[in-house]
Amino acid sequence: MSAPPRSSRLHDPRPLLAVLSAAALLLSGCPAKGPTKPAARKTASLYDQGKYAEALPVLVKALESGRRDGTLLYQIGYCRLIVEKKDDERKSAWKEAEPLLEKEVAAPGGATLERLYYLTVIEADAGAYGTMTQFARQAVEQFEKGPDPNALTGDDWFRLGRLHDYLMEPSEAEAAYRRSVSAYAREQAVGSVYASLALAKVGDLEFKAGHYPDAADDYDRALKAQPTSDQVSAFRHGLVLLAIGRFDDAVPRFGADRDPETMEEAQYGADLARKAKEVAPLPDKDLDGLSAAGLLDDALVERVKQAAKDLRAARVKNSMKPGDRLPAEVADRQRRFVYLLRQLMVRRKEIQQFCLEQGIADLVRR
Repeated sequence: MSAPPRSSRLHDPRPLLAVLSAAALLLSGCPAKGPTKPAARKTASLYDQGKYAEALPVLVKALESGRRDGTLLYQIGYCRLIVEKKDDERKSAWKEAEPLLEKEVAAPGGATLERLYYLTVIEADAGAYGTMTQFARQAVEQFEKGPDPNALTGDDWFRLGRLHDYLMEPSEAEAAYRRSVSAYAREQAVGSVYASLALAKVGDLEFKAGHYPDAADDYDRALKAQPTSDQVSAFRHGLVLLAIGRFDDAVPRFGADRDPETMEEAQYGADLARKAKEVAPLPDKDLDGLSAAGLLDDALVERVKQAAKDLRAARVKNSMKPGDRLPAEVADRQRRFVYLLRQLMVRRKEIQQFCLEQGIADLVRR
């Protein structure tokens, strides 16, 4: 992924950063380092694992016992949002955390990566983009470009990826996320929230690049690290599983999609995966030896339409009714139809409208 032209970095960042700030509320529950007391270690462990409901009372107890620092208040605010859905209390806690974090960062040796990250998120959320940039840039210069970047952990690289997102530096963000995933593999941090988030981010990058086997692997591992994570798009996950022929796995992932923008497409994806499973394995080339992946869009569409006609004719000829076992001729026609339509869905990320317009939805839906 190449860096954007220099001129693009001079544009008003506020619309994009508003989106990043909102997303950060779901991605900013990052683990803290450094505490050595047993209670503090327990809290950090709960927070690291994304067990925010369990971490919240421990954090509040620490506050009530006299501990008061920016990290503690930041994390309490985040837990209030995630566990109790109390955004006002999150904002209040972060407002109180901000001056404490600034004081801690200004102290000798106090400018840790996590404190600078927390401040970046808080400033972005408040719309203070100048100071947001200041803290994000300080973190990048001090740690990523510092004397020993090879000592950075998976959590560190994930934070740096997010900071590059705030700085609108997509190439640098991608590199940081990939280093994060590599670091987690070395650390074997299989249950880390950030490990899951980093894998989901890299999976999205592979998805956009059309590297579907790699995307599927990243999404699988992200969910293995955090099975309840909502950061892996069920639709994208289902689509890459469909693309690589894992039809049994694609069906439940499409079925788990609750995004209003993709839910209906996911239903088509799930049914297409079922149709593919019925006649698997699918071919890797069309009848004339050409790969569907190499066809121009118009040519692919025409082949899908012809394959649909052939399938319908075979079903009529063989008096096919719902639930009937597939005769060999119907299976052959369905195999070609599914092979071509799958490529169209992978390419366009949607087929519902096309199927409705062409009158072939009944050949896909159950």
